[in-house]
Amino acid sequence: MYEKIGSEQPSNVNVGESFDQAIKFLPKVDKIKVTNECLSLTVLADSMLRQLFYNLIDNSLRHGKKVTEIKLRYSQYGNATRLLYEDNGVGVAMDNKDKIFEGFTIGGTGLGLKLVKKMIEAYGWSIKENGIPETGARFEITITVANDYSI
Repeated sequence: MYEKIGSEQPSNVNVGESFDQAIKFLPKVDKIKVTNECLSLTVLADSMLRQLFYNLIDNSLRHGKKVTEIKLRYSQYGNATRLLYEDNGVGVAMDNKDKIFEGFTIGGTGLGLKLVKKMIEAYGWSIKENGIPETGARFEITITVANDYSI
């Protein structure tokens, strides 16, 4: 999978559809309230966008401990689009926020979020986790206009 990052020709991809497809591959999601507010959003990406969402959702289910809700939404500001992926689990401890994209692990392989960051970078986007510990994880993905075709 790692070798596939950046190998496809980018095209307009519907964010909401990619998110919904990722959800279908995770068996535990049927017990979670999922809100997808990105059905009208398209971005310049490839089929790996679905894998990116799969990894985020899987991470929530594995490490969020008490996750009952996952949300994906977006907003525009200036010349960028901001994707917001949120859950209501235990969140990321302040001490771990700088480590989570580097293969850091607590009870897993540590590759899920590292892979997410590699995919994000291949798209020319950026990602940060800015959730409040004990309240939930919140991943903010910033897409600049140069990489964002239509909304």
